[in-house]
Amino acid sequence: MHNTIVGYIQKIQSLVRRAGQYNYAVDTTYNEVDLEEEPTFAVFLSMNEITRIYYYKFEHQDKRKAKERIRDLFVIGCLTALRYSDYSTLTNQNLIGEYIVKRTKKTNVDVKVPIHDYVKEIFEKYGGHIPCQLCIQHFNKYLKLVMREVGLTDKITYSYTKGGKLITNTREKWELISSHTARRSAATNMYLAGRMKTLEIMRLTGHRSEQNFFRYIRLTNDDTARSISGDMFFRK
Repeated sequence: MHNTIVGYIQKIQSLVRRAGQYNYAVDTTYNEVDLEEEPTFAVFLSMNEITRIYYYKFEHQDKRKAKERIRDLFVIGCLTALRYSDYSTLTNQNLIGEYIVKRTKKTNVDVKVPIHDYVKEIFEKYGGHIPCQLCIQHFNKYLKLVMREVGLTDKITYSYTKGGKLITNTREKWELISSHTARRSAATNMYLAGRMKTLEIMRLTGHRSEQNFFRYIRLTNDDTARSISGDMFFRK
C-alpha cells in the first residue's frame, strides 16, 4: 500500500537524521524524498443510520440476544466517540451525573462526554453493565454480520494505490464497517451538526491538532454541499 511505503520512508528519514546528530556519516539525500500520504478511505454512519440500527428488531430467535449485545455496544461507540478499547470497558463508575468520564487507554487523557439518551437506555437495559465483552477481532467479525442483517447494503466504491497501481473496489457498506467506524461516525456527526466548535469536539475525541482531526472525520461531497447550502453567499 502507498501509505505503508510512506511510513517506511519516514522511519528511514528519522533514523538518518538521528544518526547525523551523533556525527555518523549519512546520506542526506534521504531527506529530499517527499511523499505525501494518500487519503485513507473509511465509511461513517449518519445519525439516521445509527437510529435505524438502534431500533432494528432481529427477527430470528437464534442468537438474537447476542446480536443485540453487539449492536448495543456499537451504538454506544457511535454516540461517545470513544475507541473500542474505551467504550467496551465502560462501567457504572464511568457514569457521573449526565456525563461519561473515562481515561483513555491509548493516549492516557481524561475525556468527559455527555450521555446520549440511547446510551442511558442501553445501560439501563443491561443493569448498568456493558452489553458485550469480546476481543476486538471477534467483535468486528460478528459486527459485520449484524450490519448485513440490519440491511446496510449500499454499494460503496473506493480507490487506493497498491504496488504503484490504482485499484478500485466496490463493496457493500456492511463489509466496510468495524468497531472504529463508531468513533469516526460520532466525530463526523458532531461536526456536521454545526452546533459544536471544532475544539470542543476535539476535547471529546482526544485529538490534539486540527490537522489530525480533519483527517479523521469523513465528509462526502453531499455532506459538504448540505452544510454550506444555507450560507448567505448563495443568496441574492
